[in-house]
Amino acid sequence: MKSKILNIVLIFAITFFSCKTSSVSIQVLEPADINVPLNIKSLAAINRSLPAKGEGFNNIVEGVVTGEGLFVDKDASRRTIDGLGNALTSSPRFTIKVPTNINLKGTGTAEWPIPIEWNQVEKICKENNADALLVLETFDSNASHNVTSKTNTKTVEGKQVSYLEFYAHLGIAINAGWRIYEPKQKRIIDQNVYVDAMNWDKNGVTEKEAIAHLPSQRNATMDAGYFAGQQYAKRISPTWVNVSRMYYIKGNDALKNAKLKVRVNKWNDAAELWQNALKDPNQKVAGRAAYNLALASEMDGKLVLAIEWAKKAYSDYGNKAGRSYTNVLYKRLNDQEKLKQQMQ
Repeated sequence: MKSKILNIVLIFAITFFSCKTSSVSIQVLEPADINVPLNIKSLAAINRSLPAKGEGFNNIVEGVVTGEGLFVDKDASRRTIDGLGNALTSSPRFTIKVPTNINLKGTGTAEWPIPIEWNQVEKICKENNADALLVLETFDSNASHNVTSKTNTKTVEGKQVSYLEFYAHLGIAINAGWRIYEPKQKRIIDQNVYVDAMNWDKNGVTEKEAIAHLPSQRNATMDAGYFAGQQYAKRISPTWVNVSRMYYIKGNDALKNAKLKVRVNKWNDAAELWQNALKDPNQKVAGRAAYNLALASEMDGKLVLAIEWAKKAYSDYGNKAGRSYTNVLYKRLNDQEKLKQQMQ
């Protein structure tokens, strides 16, 4: 394993967002959407979405007619593999290899090709020391763009002046189809189509200026492809994500001083101060202390204890944030059970 599933890392400095609270950003491991068989620990990933001979002309015509540009899907599909590979490189579940000497062709559209022959799957896996072959089978993008205008008003030297403002829109729709081949049992363990759309909206005082503020269609498609690869990685592998946690810093001296301990990642010292704050006769302050102790328990990897403190903050002291935090912690606890199944 590259990392333990209960590892929680303090990664950012404290960020204040109100006078009575602060927040801390932590890194948690979220489970994959599906359970890939545990015997699969290494993957080879290839791009098969490029058109076979005879299909390329149709794609060129489509690019010219639709304005999508020549070979955009070809380049964007490669970026999709980049997004997948980079995401899985930091995965605690798999090792990943992206061979560059394999040239399998597909349909060049959103239509699925027939599965790869098993003898070829076995050969690729053997050459790359992989337990399974992950294939981008299909890739297709569609772009939409328009410009609208609207008459607005602004105050100039005390007078209302009308002016025309232009609004430019670019939308990129992505369709990426994936298969995972397991050669040992000769079975396809996942076949999934990722569909998503990314949108950009910019404005300007002229139509040309509004359009100029948009990314190029090629770059936008490349970004959308990269994101599609990252999203499929999340489907099959546990992923580290950044989450924010709120805690209280005002109410009494203990809460105020504990803030300094959190800043230097001394959670045990902060918890001692919060324990003292529980004795405050002001129920609101005591509720804040109970809530903070839930966070300290989560940081220590004790999710059950964290839930108890969050419940106590709400039920005993009426701290409403404790109720929502309880739900967050229950989800984390359920996620930990999934992770145990995925990371054995």
